Amino acid sequence: MSPQALPSVGRNCLWAGAGALLVGLSAHLILVFPANLLGLVGGFACYFRALSRSETPRAAGLAGAVFGVLLAATSLYWLTDVLYVLTLGERIVGAAVVGGFLLLIALPYGLWGLVTGFLPRGATSRWLFLHAPGLLLAQALIHDAWLGFPWLHHGYWLALGPFGDWLSLLGAWGSGLLLLHIAACLGLWSQTPRAPQHALASVAVFCMALLFPASPAPSPPPQTLQVAIVSVEPNQVSDSARDDLGLLSRYVMATREAQADWTFWPESVIRDGEATLAPLGSTLALRGGKVFAGALLAAPLGRYNALVELPSGRPVYYKQKRVPFSEYLPGEPFRQLFGALGVNTLKTDVALWPQPQTAPEVSGVTLHPLLCYEVAFTELIQPGPQPTVLLNAGNESWFHSAVMHRMTLAMGAARSREYGVPLVRSVVGGYSGVFDPARAPSWEASLAPLHRAQLRPRPAATLYSQWRRLFP
Repeated sequence: MSPQALPSVGRNCLWAGAGALLVGLSAHLILVFPANLLGLVGGFACYFRALSRSETPRAAGLAGAVFGVLLAATSLYWLTDVLYVLTLGERIVGAAVVGGFLLLIALPYGLWGLVTGFLPRGATSRWLFLHAPGLLLAQALIHDAWLGFPWLHHGYWLALGPFGDWLSLLGAWGSGLLLLHIAACLGLWSQTPRAPQHALASVAVFCMALLFPASPAPSPPPQTLQVAIVSVEPNQVSDSARDDLGLLSRYVMATREAQADWTFWPESVIRDGEATLAPLGSTLALRGGKVFAGALLAAPLGRYNALVELPSGRPVYYKQKRVPFSEYLPGEPFRQLFGALGVNTLKTDVALWPQPQTAPEVSGVTLHPLLCYEVAFTELIQPGPQPTVLLNAGNESWFHSAVMHRMTLAMGAARSREYGVPLVRSVVGGYSGVFDPARAPSWEASLAPLHRAQLRPRPAATLYSQWRRLFP
């Protein structure tokens, strides 16, 4: 690369880096409107500006890579939180693995930069509509299809704000496409006369969500459920295979106090299902109502991460999406490498249930469980005509970074708005409470170990849920 080109390359990398920092900051502020949207759109506008001003494919790829690496580092650094429970050798290997994973997260931004570098510089206006879908496709292929990590869908930034009705129309993926197109128009503002026009038109369309809400008007619910969310912080975060009987007794006492139709406990709160489910069921049998609790159950290899119904002890759901490097090792090369090094970064070796699952139906209501990380996968939800409730049970006590807890809350609210059905979150170490998109959407939470609320189950009736029925 010629010396004359270095100043231009440096400036574009600075623009890309500043954009990544803005998007990373917006992830920390994802629950704060309008700072979250301004940071997201402004950050990607800097990214698209850097790409459009790069003179060679190599320079555009470098700018995109700078953006991707800084974005991954500023918004996903919480992945390293689980390493503190490991030995020193495991921490070193785990940190190297997480670092490599973050580089893979950065890959689509550099690849799209490389692609734009081959586009004719004089045809910017012609390619204006290509930037947002092109980048989104690169993300979908690498983050969603290859890595199985659909964490950075930009529609999540709308979940708890006044523009969240776009989620019920287009879902998190489609809503993110609209936000990225606005950012592309702003980033190419001075590159083509059409960019300002498209930017203003796109913003006008985006603001229509304030005038024409997409969420259906709430119909009279067939029933109202009294629910309770119990989430008790453990004295010590550990990966013990045995149950803390003192902790479980606090869950039992809070459940008895609640006297609710349905009571929800967090993910994997029962560590040894074979030994504990029967006595727990006997203890809770006289209180009435149902308890849904996360439990680890024996599997041929490893453990099943399941949701059980008490007092019967019957498993109603098994976790389908596992956290890479924390609950499983993705691929034989990693298993061989870790075996050769004598290193184990797994908290629990979670096995997958081998058969297809349908959402359990309880008293005429479909309960859709999403255990922890599964809240990022809208395809796990199967919209139907039955009244529906989403349950996101999790254990986030492993993670100390607030950005992770805020992101999972936004994801849960986004899933609720996509389908127009209420959400219950029972999460130890994170945000527990309820969210109902039909009741002036706001997050209803409590810091107390016991939280009571009313749920009004309803069928999924949003436009997005209709699309999902046609294209599951």
